[in-house]
Amino acid sequence: MSKIDRVENRIRQIERRIEQGPQINSAAFQKLMANHSEPKTRSAGSQSAAMNKLNNMSHFNLSGISGRNNYSGPGVDVKPLAQSNGVSCGQTSVAMCLNSLTGGNLTDMDVDQHYGFRLLEALKNESRPAGFDWRDAGNITSDSWAMIDRKVNQEKLPVIVALNGPEFSPSGRGHIVTIIKTDADTVTYADPADGQVKTTNKSNMVNAPSHPDGNFLFVADRMPPPQPQTPYAANPFPMGPTGML
Repeated sequence: MSKIDRVENRIRQIERRIEQGPQINSAAFQKLMANHSEPKTRSAGSQSAAMNKLNNMSHFNLSGISGRNNYSGPGVDVKPLAQSNGVSCGQTSVAMCLNSLTGGNLTDMDVDQHYGFRLLEALKNESRPAGFDWRDAGNITSDSWAMIDRKVNQEKLPVIVALNGPEFSPSGRGHIVTIIKTDADTVTYADPADGQVKTTNKSNMVNAPSHPDGNFLFVADRMPPPQPQTPYAANPFPMGPTGML
């Protein structure tokens, strides 16, 4: 009987140990459990770096991305300029167009010094060496947009337009701007009044009150390349095959 009692006691000890789970007391196991159970803390150095990064992000200025005064996109690559006086909007538009086509760095004062208010003459003379000619395309109408769309969007050539009225010339004396892009009914133009790129609707330009000189359009055309001249000596029969005229 005593032997049976010892066996039963042993069985009960084994059952209690199974219920309690394994007893692991190694140093490696205790370290592993401590890493999982204790919250991780950052060092003072890493916390300081994180705070500096957040502070720098708070000073990030989105306005620096747009570059509004250096328009470059679909349409004409034009750097807007602001007129230096109250009557040089046309000269400023001429300077913007010439800079775009020739890579120059002209201002309204340069145009005024050499041409005064002879705007079309300035455009023609200064653009011709770069392979462009300018013409007066008449007053802007609803029928003008097919041509303007092609010029600014496909040919990448700026268009100058004269306008008036509260949107374009609050003074009523007239204003001249440079169209650089169109998209459906939207017109993007460089305004010499403040050197900014602005947008309006095509109908607003068509229906604008008349500039004192009319709501005229100046447009550029690419000149055909010069044809090579055949030297006189290259003709084997300058006076006909028999040497007689």
